[in-house]
Amino acid sequence: MQNNMDKITSVKNQLILDACELKQKKQQFEKQQYLVEGLNIVLDAIKNDAVELVLTTQKYLNNFESVKVVEISENVADKLSDLKNSQHVFAICKILKTEFFEDNVLVLDNIQDPGNLGTLIRSAKAFGFKNIYCSKETVSLYNPKVLRAIQGNHFEMNIIYGDLIELISDLKEKGYFVVGTFLRDESQIKDIGELKNKKVALVLGNEGQGIGQEVIKQCDKNYILNTTKDVESLNVAIAGSIIMHNIFN
Repeated sequence: MQNNMDKITSVKNQLILDACELKQKKQQFEKQQYLVEGLNIVLDAIKNDAVELVLTTQKYLNNFESVKVVEISENVADKLSDLKNSQHVFAICKILKTEFFEDNVLVLDNIQDPGNLGTLIRSAKAFGFKNIYCSKETVSLYNPKVLRAIQGNHFEMNIIYGDLIELISDLKEKGYFVVGTFLRDESQIKDIGELKNKKVALVLGNEGQGIGQEVIKQCDKNYILNTTKDVESLNVAIAGSIIMHNIFN
């Protein structure tokens, strides 16, 4: 469904400037919107009723029937893209409100690397952690690098940002057993089988600093992933994925 708006050829067009701002975390959460790039994720967003407007060059102009579409020039596509070679199709999406799933929960305290967040989201979906609670300091789910990594998987998950102490308190009221992953032996889970038949909230911390002290206090027990002495530590996305797999099985 093509819009009546003329083809946009200027990178200074207000709609384009506003769309570029949606790459920034502050603007995403203030406006409850974000920008996606690439045909597959745009189609996924349309399927999940998340798209407000498609911006595309002539290349994909006839691919969309059910949403508003505005044609843009290639120089505008280059402005919107954060890739070396633009994919020529973008969508302004609304942040959807998702209901809580009766599944395990992944809790992320100040994860900073977009690649790590992307990996953790994909692993969480694969291993039955369809709820993800993120601290306000965690990198945005709607960061372009994260969106490329998850390829639309977030549409079928409940991912929210907020105060972790409040979020964990809410989980405990729901009967969740909160498992930390800090490198100390106290309250350590000796056997992952201890978590059988429990609703688990798994907490992972910042790449360099780990879980914050106030969040540690909220954990019921601690789980340390054992490795050989040759490896000092694992990347948080790798470690988190392994632990989620172990709990899932």
